[in-house]
Amino acid sequence: MAKYHVGVDIGKQTHKACIRNLGQDSYSGVFSIDVSRQGFEKFTRTLEKHSINKVDFLVGIEATGNYGSTLVYFLISQGYKVVEINPYRADNYRKAQGKKAKTDRIDARSLAGFLSMEGHKALSIPDPIIDNLRELTRFRADLVKDRGTLLNQLHNVLTTLFPEFAGIFSKLDSATSLAILTAFPGPEYIQIAGEDKVSEVLRCSSRGRFGKDLALSLISAAQNSIGIMQRESALAVKLSILGERLISLKLAVERVEKEINELFRKLPYNPEDFPVGDVTSIATIISEVEDINRFSTIKQFLSHFGWCPKSCQTGTYNQEHPRMSHAGNKYVRRIIWMLSIVAIKNVTCYRDYFLRRVAEGKAKMDIIVAIGRKLLSVFYAILKTGIPFNPNLKVNGRYALARH
Repeated sequence: MAKYHVGVDIGKQTHKACIRNLGQDSYSGVFSIDVSRQGFEKFTRTLEKHSINKVDFLVGIEATGNYGSTLVYFLISQGYKVVEINPYRADNYRKAQGKKAKTDRIDARSLAGFLSMEGHKALSIPDPIIDNLRELTRFRADLVKDRGTLLNQLHNVLTTLFPEFAGIFSKLDSATSLAILTAFPGPEYIQIAGEDKVSEVLRCSSRGRFGKDLALSLISAAQNSIGIMQRESALAVKLSILGERLISLKLAVERVEKEINELFRKLPYNPEDFPVGDVTSIATIISEVEDINRFSTIKQFLSHFGWCPKSCQTGTYNQEHPRMSHAGNKYVRRIIWMLSIVAIKNVTCYRDYFLRRVAEGKAKMDIIVAIGRKLLSVFYAILKTGIPFNPNLKVNGRYALARH
């Protein structure tokens, strides 16, 4: 049982901390922690002045990005118990205490008091493979998001300069499409280059799949384009740069995926153990779980990822169809939604369930949410027991979609 609660408000270069003595119900003065080894060691010496027994302390750190990760790793490695505090709950607690002002000093004292509340997420240093997998899968997700933003910008530019291009290349981020746009960023560039040069770029970028016929189609479209040629000099620069950035991002994503695959091979799992998903998606879920043993029930597991309803009840009113909670892990929520759709298309038992529920009149979006919950239940069971998914397992004549 902790005797001291330590609240730490995280900053970029300096953290603020406050110690609450539970026995005396008193607070220390708020003090600073420099983000350096000397600063962290000074912080632990300050704690030792209150007690040399590390189990007497519970340190609460607000979850505010990566600024506090170095202090978390340092304290855990020194044997202190560290918990993560939800910023939304901490802010509401501060307001409930009647403190309208918000400063680092007030936040540190408020966090020390908030630790008396229950439901905090205990932190631990994860397995090195899992730790690195999480960094890479999150980085890949960010790269893919950036690629989508650039692709939208590319589409907008083409709509103005060369709207016919999208009719020839349905996939604008394909290697062939990007090669043409970087080499000939506009209708006039294509006309000036001529059939031979355009054909050569098409052959090289498509590995011989395209050539003269497609080049003639491009030249014809360029000659009859309704694009605004007055802006071509500026839009051509944008097209060329966007094309180059998309090519670079594609190579970056491939490099990250290669590293993810190499790390995943070191884990005691195979993609075939799971009902659906490739290495990247499965690695994302496993890395965000960290240690499956910290979830004693499937309910806690689902709640961690926000795949549960946000209940609304007051008096005699009880919302019949509550919305999904969005308080969980955003990386896994996105993956599970996509995997649910893939499962409906490719996994017989989930497709049969989807069709049966549709025939019963259930809304399709609600069914996808239900399948996502079943997929998470299967992942939970596989990670807990190590037993692969069995698509043919039936209970009472129906597929046991949430069991392994």
